[in-house]
Amino acid sequence: MAFEFTEIGDPVYRATCADRGQEDYLLVVVINLSCFVLRSRFTGYAELFKNLEVRPDDVWLVTYPKSGTTWCQEMIWLVCNDLDYVQASEVSLGKRFPFIDGVQMFLFTFSMTALRDLPEGKDPFEDTIAMPSPRFVKSHLPVALLPEQLWTAKPRLVYVRRNPKAVAVSYYHHSVMFHNYKGTMEQFVESFVKDLEYYSPYHRHVLEFHNLDYGDNLLHLCYEDMKTDLKATLRKVCQFFGKSYSEEQLDKLESHLSFDSMKNNKAVNAQDWVEFQLQSTNRTDRLGDQNYRFIRRGESNGWRSELSPELVRKLDEWNERKVAECGQRELFSYKD
Repeated sequence: MAFEFTEIGDPVYRATCADRGQEDYLLVVVINLSCFVLRSRFTGYAELFKNLEVRPDDVWLVTYPKSGTTWCQEMIWLVCNDLDYVQASEVSLGKRFPFIDGVQMFLFTFSMTALRDLPEGKDPFEDTIAMPSPRFVKSHLPVALLPEQLWTAKPRLVYVRRNPKAVAVSYYHHSVMFHNYKGTMEQFVESFVKDLEYYSPYHRHVLEFHNLDYGDNLLHLCYEDMKTDLKATLRKVCQFFGKSYSEEQLDKLESHLSFDSMKNNKAVNAQDWVEFQLQSTNRTDRLGDQNYRFIRRGESNGWRSELSPELVRKLDEWNERKVAECGQRELFSYKD
């Protein structure tokens, strides 16, 4: 598969991208297919990702960023590993369920030789290759950029979607914290609705997985459904992976996956990464700030208190335009 890499041409975006710390964002154009926004470092990894060996007993979790990925990682890993809470507490989620395309994000800030000096000695691409089976793999890549063997080996694949208004707010805070984003919420939303944020376009990302012809090995989940009835989602996930647990076991798992439990769980809350990022970018005054936590609020409608009426209108109008184009209203309709 051939790629072209091109700068983002939007004049307003180009004029202010350096101020926001996004000067290295580019469009990755897959020839004859859709284009997505990634970082310039991806140019050195695109073919490696496409040629990655995929194993039939892999478990892949793919989402657009900030769609409940960490929540689902912990849930899936425990369901598939006989509810082994001991190992889950002793081995970080990043090691048990590596973020394979995270390598080109980490290299935005650090050289390859410095990766092993980061928390946990992070090199998720090599870590994934070296993992014993069954591997658990997280990715935010769109369909066109995932390994080609995924479509022949067809391992279990889970895709999760979330209300784009909630995604936008969570993604903004994540970008400020981890990517040292320097723009305002208004600037971020403007880039988001122009499909110029990392891994965008959002709607195309969701649609391509929704329309994927993958058979029974693909499970679709929704963040809002999980918040409404987590137990129902747990049963669905157990059925998908051929696992059976008692009501008492499911109750314990539900409690383990609660927001407070996840927020205070050192194996999943990435607090070491948060502190590392703040210290390395001279923002130690933010240590302890509740907005600078990887697991921050965990609410379905938390966006209500953070988005101005103007930004809500902008996001709603954008969503309506995209829905009109694709005709998949049920896929992008959420109870506000």
